[in-house]
Amino acid sequence: MIQTIEAVIDKQGRVSVKGKIKTGKVRRALLTILDDEIETKGDSMVGSIEIIDDDLENGSREITDLFNRSLDRTETEI
Repeated sequence: MIQTIEAVIDKQGRVSVKGKIKTGKVRRALLTILDDEIETKGDSMVGSIEIIDDDLENGSREITDLFNRSLDRTETEI
């Protein structure tokens, strides 16, 4: 499914996505740079922070699952 998602490119060339992106898989993306300029007042970091937060939640769930599976195997071995 093709989606259009708003993003901001800062002066250093970093791309910040506004909002969350859920694809379920690793996907390729194309970036179209528009001619218009915008004023940013710290909003460009919002998407980046949300992405980091989601990554931390997903990582935490994965670690918990691995730990629980490890405990289950240990109980079986004892």
